[in-house]
Amino acid sequence: MQQATLDKVVSITARDPGAARPDAETIRGEFERVQSRAKGVAMLLLSTADGRAVADWTNARLDPRRVAAMTNSFLTLGETLAKEVGMSAADHATISTGHGSLVVIRINGTRPYTLAVLGDHQATLAVLLFAARECAARIRDRL
Repeated sequence: MQQATLDKVVSITARDPGAARPDAETIRGEFERVQSRAKGVAMLLLSTADGRAVADWTNARLDPRRVAAMTNSFLTLGETLAKEVGMSAADHATISTGHGSLVVIRINGTRPYTLAVLGDHQATLAVLLFAARECAARIRDRL
């Protein structure tokens, strides 16, 4: 968990009495739930819409802060491209390689967040997409 960023997000939302506050224990619990149910998950990363890491779990060698910025940009580009070609709003964006896949999904709560789920070669894209959607739905009301 990026506790300093999570604390900052909580303090920002505290200024708005009607805003929901991120619940670190709920987010941590949902990340643990995904890990226990989805084989091959290598990373879970929650970030703000401007690309700041809020919470992460990973067994991969990466910098969550850098990945948060890139996943948010990647999803924003996907959303923009979907609009440009006349599709409806993008639900998620994916990257698939021979070594694994990445699913990035927007969480539209009181404020927008981005959830990224990385899977190794054992995880199928379908499992990652289901895990990302389920996790996002479970934490949406907590953000």
